[in-house]
Amino acid sequence: MKSLHDALSAAVDKTYTAFLFSQSDVVPIIGPTLAVSMVLAGPTDLWAFIQGFVWMELHLISFEIKNQMVGLEEDRLAKPNRPIVSGRISLNDAQTLYQVVFALSFLYSIYHGLVACSVLYLVAIVAYNEVGLSRNWFLKSFLGSIGYVCYCWGTTVVFDHNKPLSQTSAIAVILSGVIHTTTGHAQDFRDRSGDAAIGRKTLAIMLPQWFGRWSLMALVYAWTGGLVYYWQPPIPVSVGFAALGVIAMVKYCLDYSEEADRKSYWWYNMWLITAHMLPVFKRLSDAGVKIPFSM
Repeated sequence: MKSLHDALSAAVDKTYTAFLFSQSDVVPIIGPTLAVSMVLAGPTDLWAFIQGFVWMELHLISFEIKNQMVGLEEDRLAKPNRPIVSGRISLNDAQTLYQVVFALSFLYSIYHGLVACSVLYLVAIVAYNEVGLSRNWFLKSFLGSIGYVCYCWGTTVVFDHNKPLSQTSAIAVILSGVIHTTTGHAQDFRDRSGDAAIGRKTLAIMLPQWFGRWSLMALVYAWTGGLVYYWQPPIPVSVGFAALGVIAMVKYCLDYSEEADRKSYWWYNMWLITAHMLPVFKRLSDAGVKIPFSM
């Protein structure tokens, strides 16, 4: 009985440790991915939702484990509560956990017919972590956007009971990747000290602060207008979406401290999550649903 209790305790502990690797991704990655996947797949059942969430988490955790293994110096400086640097798990155990989680993610993709998605994801995360291409500002955003595309692609397919992406869904997923490529460096302003410590070159470090922030503002505002034009949300939603972008960017441009940037980044993610929800109005319109206050 004691051995069973010990085994269950160890399993719960390992599961919780695995969760801690992706804890900081709840708002910037998990939120937008679930938003766009539920919008694109439409109403789904609880079992499909659970399977989609597990598929996404397995892929996300596999990336985060390896990313935190190669970024120890950065984490010691900027994120000391992460599992490896805090001493919760050893480097060797983290490597074993990485191999197990990635194997599970690939097997789960075989089950759901998402092998191509997982292969693309594997290439991207190896290039990002092991090859070290994330030290280049453009490749960091580009490879990150591939990850974003894969999260949205796979989770949408699982939510939709393994049906291939529709044309609207494919466009939305691709747009998600391009948005991340062009504005994803919003996350780097809060991590300038950590990135500088490991020699990573990001736009938040390379560009003068005023130019980096005002150019980000221009990109977010351009995307806001373009997405409203393309997806045609009702006027109240358009106003709310634009307001989130304004709040986020004004905060970025008023206070340059990393502590303030963490708060600004939260607002940016609220804008990003809303951006991922806009395709629902295209789906409703195509289905002949009359949307109040449409433009």
